[in-house]
Amino acid sequence: MSFTVTVANTSSTLEVAEDTTIIQAAVASGVAYPYGCQVGRCGTCKSRLIEGEVDLLPHTPFSLTEKDKQSGFILACRARPRSDCTVAWLGSDTANHPLRQEVGRVISLERAAPDITIVRIQLESEASLQFSAGQYAELTFPGCPPRHYSMASQPGSDTLEFHIRHVPDGSASSYVARDLTAGDPVLLRGPIGTAHLRPRQTGPIVAVAGGSGLAPILSILGAAASLRLSQPIRLYFAARTREDLYREQQIRALTESHPNIVYTPVVANEGEGGNRERLRRILEQELADLRGWLAYLAGSPQLVDGVTEILVRQGLAPEHCHADAFFTAAEKASILEAS
Repeated sequence: MSFTVTVANTSSTLEVAEDTTIIQAAVASGVAYPYGCQVGRCGTCKSRLIEGEVDLLPHTPFSLTEKDKQSGFILACRARPRSDCTVAWLGSDTANHPLRQEVGRVISLERAAPDITIVRIQLESEASLQFSAGQYAELTFPGCPPRHYSMASQPGSDTLEFHIRHVPDGSASSYVARDLTAGDPVLLRGPIGTAHLRPRQTGPIVAVAGGSGLAPILSILGAAASLRLSQPIRLYFAARTREDLYREQQIRALTESHPNIVYTPVVANEGEGGNRERLRRILEQELADLRGWLAYLAGSPQLVDGVTEILVRQGLAPEHCHADAFFTAAEKASILEAS
């Protein structure tokens, strides 16, 4: 059995089988529908259900809150129709940059940490990529499957910077770590993602990064500094060892020129417990009341989920938590298969 889903933004219609999500049907049909993680974590595909009924597969509370659901919102990547439906993706508090597909060239590579390579890319197009700080892009390196990586650079930059963590047995990240060279071509599709800076929201900010999750957080903090946002900003960078902390010189320069930004590194081997346990204790001690705050989180799903739970318990409104969980290809495939 299948159902007809009308996408109000484009007046397109989709035939969606009962075991298929709206995003899966849109991708298969070539209908342009904003999406990112496809597993109910990033919120890129948050939509209003105008008519009809859907079943929602498991998702994280920060991507779709109970209040969102009561207000008629769904995640198209986790929604399976149970009747003919009409949906419309949101465009209010999210970036609205045109999705582009561009060819670029690697102009430099830098080993910033034992498992992290910084890749800088120059697009062949004369126009710079328009994106909001915190968004990401899909990159395809020669002979590799496409993968999502966050921009660490500032919007409007002539070059794009990406921080790529080497995942054991990861086809794309292994290629980057071992074989990618300056001059190699790269296919880019973007920008993507909703975990970007909201400059109109003036509450204090807590930013938490784990590993290569520092990339979008650096972009967000750099943009906040450029816009001269004056609210208190607390940055926590979680790492397994001191050697895994990178770009600290850049972070220190940012805090020196903008005293409202306070930096706290959190290293697992500098105290009892792992880095997530130390991070939990520090957040609970230093941020007792988060009512009115904004949060920007990036890193592993375990870090993002754990920090989200802590911050909400400390008073953060779930709708003010903008998170980007970095899934490996194997983790994403496992979740989709389980669905």
